[in-house]
Order: sequence, then C-alpha cells, then structure tokens
Amino acid sequence: MKKSLFIVKYAIRRMARDAIKSMILILVALSFTVLTCELSYSLEKQYVKLGEAYENIVVEGFLTKKDGTEAKVYSKYIRMFNKVEGEYHSYIKDICLKRTVYYLPKEDYVLSEDEQLPCLIGISRVKADIDILPISGVEITYYEGFDETLFEGDQNICLVSDALAEGTLENMPKIDNDGYITIYAYIELFTREMLKVPLKLEVAGEYTNGEKNIYCPWLLIEDILDNDYVGDMYSEGLRFTISENDRIDEFKDKASEIFVSTGYMGDDKDDVVQYALTVMDEQLVQTVTPLKKNISMLEKMKPVIFVLSAAIGFIACMLFVRNRKPEFANMRSMGTSKGLVFMEAFFEQALLGVSGVVIGVCIYFILHGLEASLEVMDILTFFACYLAGASVAVINITRINVMKIMKAKE
Repeated sequence: MKKSLFIVKYAIRRMARDAIKSMILILVALSFTVLTCELSYSLEKQYVKLGEAYENIVVEGFLTKKDGTEAKVYSKYIRMFNKVEGEYHSYIKDICLKRTVYYLPKEDYVLSEDEQLPCLIGISRVKADIDILPISGVEITYYEGFDETLFEGDQNICLVSDALAEGTLENMPKIDNDGYITIYAYIELFTREMLKVPLKLEVAGEYTNGEKNIYCPWLLIEDILDNDYVGDMYSEGLRFTISENDRIDEFKDKASEIFVSTGYMGDDKDDVVQYALTVMDEQLVQTVTPLKKNISMLEKMKPVIFVLSAAIGFIACMLFVRNRKPEFANMRSMGTSKGLVFMEAFFEQALLGVSGVVIGVCIYFILHGLEASLEVMDILTFFACYLAGASVAVINITRINVMKIMKAKE
C-alpha cells in the first residue's frame, strides 16, 4: 500500500514539475486517440453505406436468346430458378414467369372467321406482364381480401378488365352473383386436337384499359398444362430480382457454367438450347466499387496507426525521461528497487496516456455526437501499443549503471 501511494504521489509531483512535457505527451496520446476514433468512424460509415447499397439497390436479371431477343424458357431452366432445390433459387427472389393460353367464353362457342380468341394469361407476379403495369397507363383495383400476392399461389382466382367486369362485352362470360366467372381454357395437343378445360375462377380484382384478357396465377396455368399430350412446360420469358446483392458475384460465377452473356459467339454450353443471362448490376457496381476501395484503404491504415502509436509511445517516453537518469540513479542508490523505479516511471507514462485517451474520446463525441459508435477494441489496441512502446523505453532507462551515472555527475 505504501509503495502504491509513493508511486502515485511521486508521479503526480513529477508531472506537475514538468507540466509542459506532460502536456506534450497528453497531446500525443490525444491526437492518436482522435485519429484512431476517426479512422474507425470512417470505416464504419463506409460499411454502413456498403450495406445500404447492397440492401436498397434493386438488381434484376433475365434470360434471353444469345442475340438478346425474347425466348421461351423451358421447364428445365424454370426449375433451376423457381424450385427450392434449384441451383439458383437461393440467390434470387420475385421470379417473373408468364404463359398465355387461349380461352373460350363458353363450351360450345363457335369462332367466326378471322376471330382472335381472348387470352388467359398465367403470371407469377404483376410485373411479369408489362401490359398491366403503371408504365402502360394501367391501374389495378383489388377487391377486399385480395392483393397482388394472389398470383403467387395456385388458387382458382383471376384479374379481369374493367370492361369484362361491367359485363358490357358481347359474347363474353359474365360474372355471377357470387363473384365467379366460368371460361374454358383452349389448349392445343401434340395431335393438333384442341382440349377444352373448364375453369370457374373467383374474380379478385380488375384492371383498366383492357378488354377480354384474363390474368390468373402461373401455378394454375402450370396445373392446366400438366398433360403428357401438351408438351414441355415453358414460360414466355424469365425475370428475377437478386435477393442478396452481396452474393451477386457468387451467383454470376455459378450461372456462367450454364448461361452465356448476350451476344456470345462461342460454343454452346447446353446442347438443348442456349440462353443468355443478363444481370443489370451496373448501378450496384458503380456504387459499391469506390466504397470497397475506401474500406480497403482504411483497413490497411489501421495496422500502420497501431505501429506508429507504439513508435510514438517509445520516442515520446524516451524524450520525457532521458534527462532523469541522475534522478533514477539517486533513487537506486537510496535503496529503491529496479521494480519500484520501473513502476513509478511506467505509471507516470500510463497516467499521461490515459489522460490523452480520455480527452481524445471526449473530443470525438463532441465532434460526432453521443450517438456515435466507439470501437473500444481499437482504442484499447492503440493504448496497448502506446504502453508497449513506453514500456520498452522505461525498461531501457531503468537498466542504467548507477555507478557510471554517479561518476558522471562527479
């Protein structure tokens, strides 16, 4: 206890006597503390911006023919994206599929010459068909209890045009009192025969600027076409959104094993049909590339700062105690042990370092507000490096030859 009190009192007196030197050491520790905090703060801000970019920037992709034109996407490839066990399912979301079949307004309907049958269009999401998007001047009104997620299921529900809902179209089916409409899907078989599939669909909403076309869930169309005499199921295109943008490079590398880029002129990778995969990630790349460069630069600066703090701790301490050799020699000649001399000098440097760190942290919070996060481990690492440098300097000073110092004084 007495030794501890001696160390504290002696260190405080020494610091008071050499107030200017003490202030210099405090300023050194303060400066490096602020620098370390600012480095961590800047790095955190860059990580936050990077995370926001990955989270908020929407990256879409789609399959086409190699020349970039629209292509029928067959079941083999649909499964890759749309099934849980598919190779790319974990990378994407909001897959857009579309398949159009004709329908008859009633079972015994007779087509007139050159008459175009209306379409029953199966979609997995509204944005799968541009003809019912706001960009085409179309508004959709969903009835109570329904929303756009109706296309993600397999229920017998549909979306009709406002004209069809009003019942003003000639020779077209009417919506009954229970809100259902009955039609007949008209499907061509391999044999060239036409198959009529009766459908009773609950009307879940209506869209403007349309006439006879009816929209239903993709899975309902898929179920209707699940027939050995119809042929392989296909979609009139395939679009999707990347679910985790930070995995986009992983997805592109994996997809490149099967798909090519638009305009590819090399050998086909698939003997059945060759698709081009386009990922519209230009905005993401332009945003995250400079952020990644900044993060890389700041992360490389961290160890440099820590090494400098150790070096500065050593140099500052040496400058502070180099003129105290006679003082330490006197302490040793009066019976003070090396350990006690070391503890006094080390405590003095640690106290100056702590003072600088505390003041530096306070300045950091003044600059950025109390809500600013503080990387405590970075501060502790800096302080440990500072003390390591100071320790080496103190040990070097306390290993003095007492007799040589006393003779030098004589």
